[in-house]
Amino acid sequence: MAQAPQSDQQAKEYDIPLSLIVVPANRLRRADPQTVENLRVSYRERGQVQAILVRPIDGEEGEQFYELVFGLHRLTAAQLEGWPTIRTRIRVLTDSEARALEIDENLIRADLTPLDFMVSVAERLELYAEQHPDQVVLDKSLPIKRRGRPPANFAKLAKIPGYVRSVMGFAEETAKDAKLSRRSVYYAIQTYAGLRSVADQLANTPIASNAAQLRQLAAVGDAKQQQRIVEALKDGRAKTFADAVAIAAGHQPAAKTATPTDETIKAFRKLWAAASPGARGLILGELQAKKLPAGWAVTGPEGGQ
Repeated sequence: MAQAPQSDQQAKEYDIPLSLIVVPANRLRRADPQTVENLRVSYRERGQVQAILVRPIDGEEGEQFYELVFGLHRLTAAQLEGWPTIRTRIRVLTDSEARALEIDENLIRADLTPLDFMVSVAERLELYAEQHPDQVVLDKSLPIKRRGRPPANFAKLAKIPGYVRSVMGFAEETAKDAKLSRRSVYYAIQTYAGLRSVADQLANTPIASNAAQLRQLAAVGDAKQQQRIVEALKDGRAKTFADAVAIAAGHQPAAKTATPTDETIKAFRKLWAAASPGARGLILGELQAKKLPAGWAVTGPEGGQ
C-alpha cells in the first residue's frame, strides 16, 4: 500500500540536527527501552547503520522542521547518546502517505509485539477504507457497492460491534505486502476491535507480548471490566488471566491446589539445587540410560532438554 519506490530507497541521505526533528504524538508504537539500549551499544561499536525517514514541515513562524515518519528507536538512541545530528532520508509526504509508510515499516519488523501488530493492521485498514470506500462496508445495513457476493469472512467480521464489517481485498493485500497469512490479518482486526479502550495502557507491558491474554481480554465485552483486569495484571495482583478476572469481579483468586506432578517437580528442583556437581552428573547419566519422551535428550553434563 505504501512501499517506497526504488528511487526513494536509494535517495540521498543528510545529517540533520536532532533539534529540528519532531516526533508526532499519534505514533503507533512507543520506543521500547530494551531495543533503544541495544541500539545505543550498536551505535558505539558501528555507528548508525540505517537512516531514519522524515518529511519536511513548517514551524509556527515559518521555520523548517522535519517530522519523523519511521525510525523512532534509532532517533531515541541518538538523543540518549547526545548526538548533535542523525542521518536521515527526506520525503515530501501527505499525512496519509506518511501514516501508510509508518504502518508498513512496522508490519515488516520481526520484533513487533502482537499488540503492535494488531494496532498497525487496524490503522492500515482505516487508511484502506479512505482509499477504497467502495470496497469497505462500515455498516452491515449498508449496501455493498462492489458487485458479487460478500467475502467469506463477512459474517465473522460482522460480529464485531461498531467496527468494519467487510474488508474486501484488504486482507489479501496486507498479507501479501507483509508476507503474512490472511488468517493472521483477520485475527488482528477482530482482536484489536475488542481492545481499543485499553490498548494504550497495554503498550510496553508483558501483556502486549502475550497473544493469548490479548485474545482473552478482547473477548471481555465490558470496557470497565477490561480496565480492572488490565490493572490487576499490570500491578502484579494477578499472576494469570483467570486471577485477574476474579479480582476484577471483586473476588479473591481461587487457591491453587498442587497436583502430584507439581509436587514431583518441586521435589526434583530442591534435590537438584542441593546436589553436588558429581551427583548431578550421576543423575544425568541415569537419564541417558532411560527411554525419554520423543524429542527429549540429555545434551551435556550440566543440562538437557
